[in-house]
Amino acid sequence: MNEQNNQVKRGLKKRHLSMIAIGGTIGTGLFLTSGYNIQNAGAFGGPLAYLIIGILVYVLMHGVGEMSTFMPTSGAYSTFSGLFVHPVFGFAVGWNVWINASISIGAELVGGAVILQQFFPSVPPFIWCLVIGAIVLVLNLTTVKAYGEAEFWFASIKVVTIIIFIVVGILMIVGVTGQQGFIGFKNWNSGSMMPFGFSAVILTAAGVIWSYLGVETVTIAAGETENPEKNVPAAIKTVFFRIVLFYVGSVTIMSLVVPFTDVSVMNNGYAGVFKLAGFQAAAVAMNIVILTSLSSCTNSVVYVASRMLMALSQEGKAPKIFSRVNSRGIPTPAILLTMAIGLISLATNFASPDKVFVWIVSIAGFNTLLTWFGILLSHFCFRKWLVKHGGKVENLKFKTKAFPTATILGLVFLVFIAIVTAVSPSTRLTFYIGAPMIIIYFAAGYILYKKGKIIPVDYKPFLDANINNTSFMKSGENEQ
Repeated sequence: MNEQNNQVKRGLKKRHLSMIAIGGTIGTGLFLTSGYNIQNAGAFGGPLAYLIIGILVYVLMHGVGEMSTFMPTSGAYSTFSGLFVHPVFGFAVGWNVWINASISIGAELVGGAVILQQFFPSVPPFIWCLVIGAIVLVLNLTTVKAYGEAEFWFASIKVVTIIIFIVVGILMIVGVTGQQGFIGFKNWNSGSMMPFGFSAVILTAAGVIWSYLGVETVTIAAGETENPEKNVPAAIKTVFFRIVLFYVGSVTIMSLVVPFTDVSVMNNGYAGVFKLAGFQAAAVAMNIVILTSLSSCTNSVVYVASRMLMALSQEGKAPKIFSRVNSRGIPTPAILLTMAIGLISLATNFASPDKVFVWIVSIAGFNTLLTWFGILLSHFCFRKWLVKHGGKVENLKFKTKAFPTATILGLVFLVFIAIVTAVSPSTRLTFYIGAPMIIIYFAAGYILYKKGKIIPVDYKPFLDANINNTSFMKSGENEQ
């Protein structure tokens, strides 16, 4: 894993990492599905579902943050799964992440094309997909700093929009703006709080988990961040508070302003609340913001997938060509293959949206649980691994709280979500398609492991730094 002339560059600054963390926390899942989730869980149940998964994300991020601060590498949770659990497990997690991320590019590009077609109806959507894809490809092929700058501004637009939404919503609730007068808590009553019971909240929470996808991006970026021992913990520590503010806060405002029976994806979502406040141009403005969000998600997905493929190659879990990095620190072969798979998934959306693309999305849906389960299981095993190899928990630059209780509860909850996904009629298809893919990952990894093809990760510089209570950046070893 030590790199010399074939190494990524630490070109991401603290402000980039902070905004990457925010950008991963605010996605199209929030903008497009929050109204639907409120309808299914109720005026109070909707925000509660987001809070439940938000707490899980808090535990998840602190666990992977502890490991990423100890060993900042572009392989992140794939490398951790292989080192702290088992090489075959790391193989499965890594390929699961890469395939899920790569095939989701098509969906993000189509979403952006749909928005742009509203402004330019005469232009075929496929053209817009190619335009957005080309822009994202250029950003990722330039330098990691270009990716960081793009995410910084993309995330800034989303943050400003959510803050404005919350302020406008509060003004509407107290009757300062809008035609409804004082609203207060009248939309929260015994018939609307949780009209379908707590079981509906749990089922909604199982769906809400997809809205938080990408929050772990910041830990993959740790491998290309300046002073990761300080900047990674700084970004991780504020994740939960951003979740509470941007996700739970904005969804709560929506449920207070609009009766839960009137909220939907197309009616009285974020744009609908702005309209009720008297901002008639809100639909246009929100479409622009959603387009920005889609572009941001596509940009992040290409970055995450390419770095994961690069790390898999460096560990002998993928062809050697994908470990190549150019003089600017960019893994060009990995980026090009990732975009190629994204374009294939895009083509299936236009060629057979009712068949192939549904299968592709279903694989990405259920199998995300494997990634999160891998993160939590790796963290559970990490502490024992550290002590066994002579390390010291007290010397960790960043330590999680409530370990191991919170980690164990997180693992149990993810298993519960997987069971709910498998038995619920609305999500059962994702299990039937996704589960066989997971079996294939483990089978391929086992074969490769038995043939001795998997390269052990070089953890010595990081372990030595921990034992000696020094910074690995000053240990004289090459950076990851």
